[in-house]
This record gives sequence, C-alpha cells and structure tokens, in this order.
Amino acid sequence: MRGCMRSNWVPYGAECYCSNTISTANGGGVEVASSECNMNCAGNSQQKCGAGYRITLYSKTSVSNPLPAGWIKNFCTVDQDARVLDGYSFSDPSMTPASCVAACAQRNFILAGVENGNECYCGNTIKQAYPTKYGDCKTPCSGDDSQSCGGGWRLMVYIKVPNTPSGPNAWTLTAGGNSGVVMTHVAVTTSDTMLVIDRKENNPLLKADGKPAWGAIWNLQSNTARPLNIVTHSFCSSGNFLSNGTLANFGGHPYTDRDGEPVSDGQQGIRLFNPCAASGNCDIYENPARIRLTSDRWYPSSARLHDGSVIILGGQITAGWTNAESVNNPTYEFFPAKNINGYNGLQIPSQFFRDTLPHNTFPHVYALPSKKIFVAANNQAMLLDWENNVETRLPNFPNGQRVVYPMNAAGILLPLTPANSYTPEVLICGGSHLSDTLTGEQIDAQHDYASAQCSRMVLNSAGIAAGWKVEYMPEPRIMSEGVLLPNGKVVIINGGRTGTAGYGNSQYRIGDSNADNPTFTPLLYDPTLPVGQRFTQLNMPTSNIGRLYHSVATLLPSGAILIGGSNPNDAVESRPWPSEYRVEYLNPSYMFANRPTYIGLPAMVNYGATFTLSVSIPSSTAAVKVVLMDLGFITHSVHMDQKLVELVSTLSADRSTLTVTGPPNAPGKSPASESPPLI
Repeated sequence: MRGCMRSNWVPYGAECYCSNTISTANGGGVEVASSECNMNCAGNSQQKCGAGYRITLYSKTSVSNPLPAGWIKNFCTVDQDARVLDGYSFSDPSMTPASCVAACAQRNFILAGVENGNECYCGNTIKQAYPTKYGDCKTPCSGDDSQSCGGGWRLMVYIKVPNTPSGPNAWTLTAGGNSGVVMTHVAVTTSDTMLVIDRKENNPLLKADGKPAWGAIWNLQSNTARPLNIVTHSFCSSGNFLSNGTLANFGGHPYTDRDGEPVSDGQQGIRLFNPCAASGNCDIYENPARIRLTSDRWYPSSARLHDGSVIILGGQITAGWTNAESVNNPTYEFFPAKNINGYNGLQIPSQFFRDTLPHNTFPHVYALPSKKIFVAANNQAMLLDWENNVETRLPNFPNGQRVVYPMNAAGILLPLTPANSYTPEVLICGGSHLSDTLTGEQIDAQHDYASAQCSRMVLNSAGIAAGWKVEYMPEPRIMSEGVLLPNGKVVIINGGRTGTAGYGNSQYRIGDSNADNPTFTPLLYDPTLPVGQRFTQLNMPTSNIGRLYHSVATLLPSGAILIGGSNPNDAVESRPWPSEYRVEYLNPSYMFANRPTYIGLPAMVNYGATFTLSVSIPSSTAAVKVVLMDLGFITHSVHMDQKLVELVSTLSADRSTLTVTGPPNAPGKSPASESPPLI
C-alpha cells in the first residue's frame, strides 16, 4: 500500500482504477493523510476504499528475496528457552526469511523460523507453540529492513509444502463433480449414497417444483445429486442413526423467508430418513405437529446411546455468532423421549452448558463404553452420566485451547481395540487460543492465528488423573475435520490458519469469511507412534480449493475420503471465499494396494458372537484386522458417532478363513447402523 492520495476523480468506496504511472493532472497525485481515505469499501465495510476525491493507492513491488520453491509462511508464535524449533539454529547479520529457509532446506528440515531480526531456527516438528498476532513478528530483518524476521521471543515459522506424491505410498486427490447444494452436513447412508443437508439458499440443484433444493442424496458412483424435499429449516442441525438404521436429524435454523420463499422454523425439527438404494426415491419424513424436540436447538450436538436412542445436547434458541445467557439452551433431551430423573420426557438442565458460555455450541460429544458421554465445549470437558444426571468435570484444555464453534477444533474418539481393552481416548486438535471475551469485531480474520495444539486424554481414572497430554501439529488449524481411517490412523483436513468460524463478524474479512489462509494439504496422524513422530504430510496431495466454514470430510465405504462444501457467506457467493460445490476424493495409498476380499458376512452380528468369513489375503499381508466403523454425521468440524471398534479375529493356518468375534458389549454403538466390517 502506497498511501492515500489526492485524486481528480471520486472513488467513493466502489470504484477501481489502474495505471502504470501516477497522474498529477488537475492537482491529483499528491499524498495526503491516510485518515482522509476513510470511506468503507462497498464490498467489505471493515476495509477502506478511498473517499471523495481521495484514492487509496496500491503498488506492486518486486520481492527481491523470495522463499525457495515449495515454502510458505506458516504462523507467528511465542518462543521460549525450550525452543519451538530445536533441530538447528544460527544468527546472521544478513538474515532474511529466504536465507533462513534455504539453510534449513539444505539440511533437510521441513520447518524454518526467523526471530529477533537475525536468528534462524530449523526443525521437523513443533515442540511447543502459542500462536500470537502476525504483527508481533514484524521486526525488520538484519539483511533487508524491508522484510520482517519475527520479533523478540516471537518466531515467524515457515513450512515446506510436500512435493507432488509419487510411488507406492502416494495418496491421490481426484475431482468428483458438482454437489448442487453446499455440503454443510453429510452422512453416508449406504455403500453408494450419502445424505447432504444445506440451508435454504439459491443452490443450483432444483427440486421438481423448480425451486432450489437444500437437501440431496449424493450418488457416490455417478457423482450426481438427487434433490430432497425438506419442510423445516434444517440448517445447523445434528444427526444420528437410530438402532433400526433410520437417520434422525435434530434442530436447525429459525424461520426464514429469504428469496421470497418462506421456510418453517426448524429449531425443534426432527427429520427422519430411511436410506434406500441409489436408484430409489426415499425422502425426508417430517411431521412437526407430532414429532419434534421439546425445546428450540440451533447448533446442538447429539450421540447415539447404548440402547439405540439418541441424546441431544445444548445449542441456542436463536441464531448468532456466539452464545449468550439470554439465548442459551443449557439442557439435554432424548429421542425417543425418556421419562428419566423426574423430568417426564422434557429437557434436563445442565450446569456444564451454563459454565461454558459463550462458546459452547456444536460441542464434541462421544458415547463411551461405560455408557457415559464425553462432552467438550469452550476450553472445558466433562463426563455425563445421563442415567443418573451426574456431571463429572475433567481438566480444562491446556493453554486456553478453545475447541468448539466459533473456534472449531477437530475432535476424534481414537480406536477402541482389544489391545487397549476398549479404553476410550480422545484427541482434540486445533481451534484457537483467543480469549472468549473478544467480540467478532475484535478478531482479525487474516492475522489472528489458530491453534496448532493437540490435546489427548485416556478416559479412565489413571488417564484423567494424568491430565491432557499436549503435542503440536506442524501448522495451526481452525475448522479442520478429524477423519478416522480403517487402519486406525487419523486424517486432519480442511480449515484455515487464521480467524474463526462464521461470517460477517471479524475485521479484515475476505469477502464475508471470518477466516483466511486455508490449509490445503492434509495431515496424517498415527496415534501409535511416539510423540514427535505422529504427524506427517509426506505423500499427501495438495488441493487448490479452500475449505473453510461449512466444509466437511468423511470416510466412505470404499476407504476413500470425500471432501466437500465451504460457504463462509450469508448467501450463495462467487467471490473469495465462495460457496463451494466442487467435490473431491482423497484416496489413501491403501486404495491402490492388493486388498483383501471376503464373503460370508452375516446380516446381523450379536455382541460376543463368533462368525466366520471366507477370505482371500494377499501373500504380502503380514497381519489382518477386522474393524467395525461408524462413519457418523458430520457438520461444523463435529463428527457425531464416528467410531472404530476393532474385533478379535483369528486367521486360519491356510489363510483362507477368518474367525471373528463380535464386540464384547455395546460401547455406545448400534450394530444395525454400522458399516460392514473393513478388513
């Protein structure tokens, strides 16, 4: 930016002019105080676009010292004596970001950082990180004072984007058509279909009456969408499969008449969907007069219980960027309704949802083998014994990590296996360390960095006593998804480096997005490896599609991951960051291997019962595991009911028969709604 200049024309916040020279005709081209360019931009009222006879002037400058190819700016973080990067370091009176990155790259590091104007640090893992504002890393470089090299105890970190993957361990990213409605909520319903729910807006997919659809069935084979007919406004809702395989969708958005088409209030909505084959015409069933929640819920979460029913928790009684006491719904209820603890089927108060204001909507919720419910909101967590209405608080997330909307983190219930005696363990990655007292207008969409922290806890007495174990991703992420793979690893995908979830609230928005700087390359996390070795982006492809607010990712029955959505806007928009209809498929390397096959899977598996599969196992396969997976209902970085349960199995000596034992009890699961075992 060159500054504010006197102009002989009138920009008035909505005009753009270009040239290779500055004209001084008629008294123009004279620099004036920047305060005179004080008119809000027509496209973004948080930015200034000149004024009457004043033009905000920008000029292109050449970067004399660009970063080596494949390296990008990552984030600014507080540094300490225990360094963020501890692989190699040096100081140089001629330091620039490029010279530091080049030195680290030469030594085969994937992370580099500049600090205090003349210091360089290298590493392959983040040892500790507390992201701070971009402006804290603006100390001039000793080698070029036009560039910035961190600050005092402030490290500007750079990261190497992986090369295009190749070889037998390479993952691939493929295009998958146009979804027709924004994939804001999704749930895999059969081996060939997926339910998609958006909000009422001008989506290109049309219903039979010619009006835009906001629900669809996505065909995983043909990459086409069939519109659904939803009655109540299902935007910002939760969902779960019941024990009979019906998908139930809970809560939603208030009444709207946008685009001249009224849509009924969906906050008490219960929508039922019985899946059918891809060639079928199954649709959403609603009867608001008879089947509804007992209270309004916008942004609730829910979990299927051991008896196949669902618990619905929290939310607000109206829409808003953040929750408040006046609109809070600090209760939970059940579907079908339960007459329990004296509440006669109505909502049950929860102190936890009072204490976690203002950031407690779309909480992370997991049903556990103990029948209790793990719940995380804001920077707090609890175990809910819903049968006795008892809340047991867990340690708060370390370092002020906030983990739910509008500071969404990726949440995962790690695999339940015979090796860990089916002991639950949770992993929460990303989110934000910003204060929950900040208003949206006090947050910078482009320069307030997200959290790189992951917090992990074993949910037994010893694990709770030990508290949260902290490790760090190589980059900060907000609004990412945590997707369980059948091999027990986790893919962390989507989201951005800066800002928060939502739209229309923050300073320096891009379009209307409260977040910016998308994270285009997935992370792979192996929970079985030692700390410091668990994260990698090696062999991962990089997308060119930003997936921010209202984006999703889910594992498919094929083993691939579907990626869709992103719409940080109040309506369908084409400007950055746009309403995104492009679908992608992320294909793990195992998709291209010689894979096992089996026949003989029974239609129903009882707990603890044994069944036998006839299998064909590749000769190169050293070990075989059988897992039950629930792919869940996904929205707003929350994967409701996502779960992996490994079964006890024995391979015959001739490798032709696999004897499998069903799970030992009902660990918050319902066999009727699980995907088939994945070998």
